[in-house]
Amino acid sequence: MRRLIVEFPLDELATSSDLRRLSSFEIVHILRLEPAEFSALVKVDFGDEPPRIRDVFAGSRDAKFESELLEKDKGVNTYFIKISALPGRKRPSFLSRLTSGSYLSTPLEVKDGKLKVSFLGTAKQMKGVLRSLAMSKLKFKMVSLMDAKFSPASPLQRLTEKQRDVLIGAYKMGYYDRPRKISSEEIARRVNLAKSTWVAHRRKAERRLLTEVLNES
Repeated sequence: MRRLIVEFPLDELATSSDLRRLSSFEIVHILRLEPAEFSALVKVDFGDEPPRIRDVFAGSRDAKFESELLEKDKGVNTYFIKISALPGRKRPSFLSRLTSGSYLSTPLEVKDGKLKVSFLGTAKQMKGVLRSLAMSKLKFKMVSLMDAKFSPASPLQRLTEKQRDVLIGAYKMGYYDRPRKISSEEIARRVNLAKSTWVAHRRKAERRLLTEVLNES
């Protein structure tokens, strides 16, 4: 698993006017990133002239936008936000067009006039992201490209790279949601694996995690 972090000058992004008015902005946790739906937990410091939370996500103006204020702490607001495509529309977001099969990760934040974005995936997927960035003709800076590190205490350390890829991918695409958002057949097709192979990796990963949590040998 590899992690790529890139920065975009806000002036490069057509939807950045409201982002520039913020003192700080951070996506703390991405719950879902699909062409028709994006949901996340975000922290926002609006500063002296606050825009509406919807206006921070300018690309959502032609979509259904939902938000819930979860917490206010010293000027920083934490929101749950959800952006869904309207019926008959399925326009992928700017970021989802660049992912090339990888997953957005944290940090994903605005600071000092720049948008910092993290991508998580295989070495091949990271090459695809960089290729997509080059084709977009946007100015960007590659901050880092390295192996994704998990805490030594994380149960994910007990998994092979393929098992981590399968498990994280299943979680991100909604396989573990209730009701389930995607089938094993569809995930296997998206990641170019036979269904039986994908299921075998997933089951081994789940068993290893359960063994670690239950402290069984």
